[in-house]
Amino acid sequence: MRATSLLGMLLLCASTALAQPEPTPVQGLAYDVDFFPGTVYDAAVPTPEGILGFAPGERAAFPHEIERVLQAWGESSPRVTLVEYARSHEGRALYYAIITSPANHASIDSIRAGLAQLADPRGLSDAEAEALITGLPGTAWLAYSIHGDETSGSDAALAVIYHLAAAQGDPVEGLLDDLVVLIDPMMNPDGRNRFLQQIAEHRGTQPNVDDRSLLHAGYWPWGRTNHYGFDLNRDWILGVNPETRGRIREASLWHPLLFVDAHEMGSQDTYLFSPQREPRNPHVPTNRDEWGRLFAREQSQAFDRYGWAYYTGEWNEGWYPGYSDVWGEFRGAVGILYEQAGFAEDGVRRPGGAVHSYREAVHHQAVSSLANLTTLQANVADLRRDILAERRSAVSANGPYARRTFAVLPTSNRSRLRGFLDLMELQGFESYRTTSEFRASGTDQLGQSFQGRTIPAGTILIPNRQPEGHQVATMLEFDTRMTPDYVERERKAILRTGSSTIYDVTAWNLTMMHGLEALTLDTGLPSGVEAYAGEDLSDASVAAPGGAVAWAVDGSDDASVSVAARLMERGVEVRVAERAFELSGVALPRGSLVILSDENRSFADDLEETVRHVSEDAGLTPASLTAGLGEGELPDLGGGHFERLEPPRIAIVSRAGMSIY
Repeated sequence: MRATSLLGMLLLCASTALAQPEPTPVQGLAYDVDFFPGTVYDAAVPTPEGILGFAPGERAAFPHEIERVLQAWGESSPRVTLVEYARSHEGRALYYAIITSPANHASIDSIRAGLAQLADPRGLSDAEAEALITGLPGTAWLAYSIHGDETSGSDAALAVIYHLAAAQGDPVEGLLDDLVVLIDPMMNPDGRNRFLQQIAEHRGTQPNVDDRSLLHAGYWPWGRTNHYGFDLNRDWILGVNPETRGRIREASLWHPLLFVDAHEMGSQDTYLFSPQREPRNPHVPTNRDEWGRLFAREQSQAFDRYGWAYYTGEWNEGWYPGYSDVWGEFRGAVGILYEQAGFAEDGVRRPGGAVHSYREAVHHQAVSSLANLTTLQANVADLRRDILAERRSAVSANGPYARRTFAVLPTSNRSRLRGFLDLMELQGFESYRTTSEFRASGTDQLGQSFQGRTIPAGTILIPNRQPEGHQVATMLEFDTRMTPDYVERERKAILRTGSSTIYDVTAWNLTMMHGLEALTLDTGLPSGVEAYAGEDLSDASVAAPGGAVAWAVDGSDDASVSVAARLMERGVEVRVAERAFELSGVALPRGSLVILSDENRSFADDLEETVRHVSEDAGLTPASLTAGLGEGELPDLGGGHFERLEPPRIAIVSRAGMSIY
């Protein structure tokens, strides 16, 4: 009897699980508004629904689904060329789509060459410039969802790409005659995938419109950041991550006039877009505010046609140059930020009871994009003339940056200098190196003035007078100042409310970030300098013949720490100098590494080759020491001033005490 009852209960549970009731409709959740009403599409270009099985905005698309759609459109539409510009840390491809008319595609190389001429107006005549201004299509860079858990932007990008790739007749065909549209649809695929996995784990059969649920909120580590927890929307001036480095290289080639950055914010908010409020970075060209207001007016009109709520500039400011849209402004674009209320999945119920759906959020982002492109189309020539004037001023002998040069003094820490110069090259800044010393006046990193200081040979010079002068100024200036009026208002606001009007970042400087001593010189480039062309900065002069009793690695270089760790991983005994020393004519500072041949008798591989390979892989050259005697009071090789490094140990604490492993 008991067995029979148990079997019956199991059968009942199984039948209940198999016969789940249909989801109860949530009033107001359905959103069947056509994104681009009245448009006829080319049947040769597959629809998003035909590839994915759902329309943009019905749910958030996973990275692999977005990639599949992009590849299909790249193959089927003559208006679309797909460019893979980077791979994420998890191996996912990052793409941008070049979308323009077939005629523009056929001359895309000459278009980019013309854009490069306008971007560097040195030697460009007025007649040549005007021909380029009126003859070249405008360029727009539209970037979506750099924060992986702000998903609606990427789904809107799919809707926009399909519309531009397949819509027939004007206005789209005319738009693509006049513009080259560059769409980066998924800026953070690793974060997006992580967040969508969290959504999948908490999705139910019944739609969930409670924004306090895990379905909407997610959990640590959320999806905002990339694989290593880096906020990619702070990386535009730092260039640390592969996603950032790839898009800086590609976006720089196109010199966009419009730079859109699509985000999300709190779910109970509405929709924010540019222009920004104060403080504005003083190196952003002053007419950006005027252009920003024009784009905002026409974007607001597009929203008004649907009756959507929105606002501009209440909390976003353009102070830090490492945000996507602000970085674009320093390159000459009108930077526009979108902040859509974030719904994550299904939709969200507002306090008044109304439900706003995820699909509607995607529609907001798509309408914004088309509105901005239409504004750009109507203003390409005038906007380009303004940008050309700014660049001519930046390179002028009478311009605001004519008598300012940033000087990075020579250092034995070659790794830091390499990293800094690599970043300068990535950003497209012109750098030089002095071949002889000279004297100059200026200020140091603490703001102290000096007169007639000797600047040594080997100093790196970055003139502020160059085509990217606005961006050079803000990235390298030691102390960017806010206006006194703004500072006074900010101080009062903090005293009154306890909160700042700055969004998050208030100070930055790339030489300080790299730990390099630098100066601001009150002069242009002196004579006797050579263009820095990325040559090797390693110093091979410390290498000596074989037959060594030990090898040493300069500890003044940050990379020496990596060398020590990698050698110890291979089983090499490593020591570190507690004092400066000089052996075999090689003088090295405290903290340098020493690898004794005598201590590594049991090392199975070729010790000298291992030390050399590991060091050179880190950009360093080991010194061969053929004698262990230090002259005078200098330490000898076998004495107590060379401390043995031990592998890291793990401490496990329990109730019984602590054990070291």
